[in-house]
Amino acid sequence: MERDLVYLVWTDVNTGKKYKVAMLYKENGKFYFRYILENVKEAGKYGFNILIAFPQIDTLYENPRLFASFATRLPDKRRPEIKEILETYGMSEYDEFELLKRSGAKLPTDNYEFVIN
Repeated sequence: MERDLVYLVWTDVNTGKKYKVAMLYKENGKFYFRYILENVKEAGKYGFNILIAFPQIDTLYENPRLFASFATRLPDKRRPEIKEILETYGMSEYDEFELLKRSGAKLPTDNYEFVIN
């Protein structure tokens, strides 16, 4: 089965430089998260800190569902306007991982977003 991959990007607010600090992917029905060590070290020089939900820098995290810390970045599928939100991203049905990839799951409260490449 093919790996469905997206990168977690952290942006340095002082320079605007973006760092791909981790990979999030879906493979064989499970979700995996792993830091990109060399990028984490470089971004760390400019203020990046590892995520509280993923404290071990050299660990491959695995979960049968999308990790809660990422799922909470998405609009709830029970929202009355969810159909319009999905249409904005060219989707006809709710799929958390697909919505995360298409929307970037960027919040105004932090410096993270997801990118495909």
